Amino acid sequence: MGKRTLAFYIRLSDADEEVKKGIRDESNSIMGQRELLTSFVRKNKEFRDFDIIEYFDDGFSGTKFMNREHFQKMIADAKAGRFECLIVKDFSRLGRDYLEVGNYMEFVFPVIGLRFISVNDNYDSDKNCGMTGGMDVAFKNLIYQMYSMDLSRKVKSARRNRNRNGEYTASFVKYGYRKDPQDRHRLIIDEDVAPYVKEIFEKVASGMTTGEIARQFNQRKVPTRLMSQRGKSNYVPYHDRGDDLWSDDAVLVIIRDEGYMGKLIQNKSEIWGFGEYKKIVKLNRSEWSIVEDGMPAIVGRKLFEDANAKIPYKNMPKRERKHINLFICPYCGRFLKCGRENGYYKCDVGTMDRSKPCNNIRMKKKDAEDIVLESVRVLCVTHLEKADVDKGDITASEDIPSQINLTKREMERMQDSIIACYKAYQQGVMSREDYILARAETNDTIAGLEKELALLEERLKAEAGSDTDIDCDWTELLEQTFTEYDGEKFQNVIDRVYVYGDGRVEIVFKGN
Repeated sequence: MGKRTLAFYIRLSDADEEVKKGIRDESNSIMGQRELLTSFVRKNKEFRDFDIIEYFDDGFSGTKFMNREHFQKMIADAKAGRFECLIVKDFSRLGRDYLEVGNYMEFVFPVIGLRFISVNDNYDSDKNCGMTGGMDVAFKNLIYQMYSMDLSRKVKSARRNRNRNGEYTASFVKYGYRKDPQDRHRLIIDEDVAPYVKEIFEKVASGMTTGEIARQFNQRKVPTRLMSQRGKSNYVPYHDRGDDLWSDDAVLVIIRDEGYMGKLIQNKSEIWGFGEYKKIVKLNRSEWSIVEDGMPAIVGRKLFEDANAKIPYKNMPKRERKHINLFICPYCGRFLKCGRENGYYKCDVGTMDRSKPCNNIRMKKKDAEDIVLESVRVLCVTHLEKADVDKGDITASEDIPSQINLTKREMERMQDSIIACYKAYQQGVMSREDYILARAETNDTIAGLEKELALLEERLKAEAGSDTDIDCDWTELLEQTFTEYDGEKFQNVIDRVYVYGDGRVEIVFKGN
């Protein structure tokens, strides 16, 4: 018999940032949790000969499970039998979503034969057999989740108060500033790049366009925001395509920013929701935190107003963008721009730096869109002709959508059945053994329904004469007669359109 193994799971959330700096309770730190678990193992003779492996997630919320890399690896290793016992400091380290924690404790761990121990909660699944659904555990897990939600609200409220008091709380700073080494909640002028900010305002005020400034800065190799952040912070851009080049938009963003007059503006957006259901929502100006003279000014009010007076469209209401842009530069991957209705598709990077291959891209908007229009027409005709060939079997396929809907409804009913069984188990109406058996049988049924659903959807695709995987209504698209380019509808079948400098156009359709 090989040596037996147990596992420690340690988690430090983003909310424990102060723990990392030694400001708050050290017991929640990685080291603190490890020492607690190691001490527990040493005191228990039954674990004396066990090997120990560790899994830890640093900087992850307890309300989420799927995005924790080491948690997912731990579950996979447990299912593979790599260890037989899992030990945590308390239930909240496993997670703060009480339903999901209950699911792991009461179903997942027992099914894979994993012993689970929570030290501070005095819980051991081997010694609490048949009691995991007890109110004590359920309430503890519920309290952990409520604590997490309450903590989230308190952190948000505290940050707003600090912002109103003139403290800077964002991770990164705008171009021209840096954080004070003596006080990270205070901004000071970055003397390396601030002169370029003032130069932008002066040039625009004197009549130079944003595009001319961008080209001039690129020729002079003036550092962009991304370049100035490198080496000074852990800033990571969403992409790195042409971000080392100035563009007219980058110049315009600086011109429009009131912060350069010394206004500390924060809380322009807010996170709504909790756990897996978070989303970022933009706030109205009346809800922003604005502190006059909250940071050193780089330009005065007169220069700011003079520069913005040269850009009359600054205060124009934003129009809803109905035009869907499918056209992309094959060299840098950026979307092509077309300023006027009868203009040309061009790449911003090429416009800002003539030495780039992007500079060769230039195609009339109408010509490019006509090529796409004709290609979609050909595609539609091809599909319609194939549909005519397969019309003889159309009757058989008519009933498939209703079968798919019935199967989906049955799957939903099975999921509701699992939840009902879980509640019955929590309330003591159903025994642990009956709950595990019922859940296993229901999951087997759901797995069978999933296979049936996949087969039905494959049949529907095959009988429709399409093996593509496209999120659109093909029937509606094919039955239309297109006389002009329609990006809003074409985006359902087209992934992207590359425009090359020699007049070539490459269309990448979705699916096969």
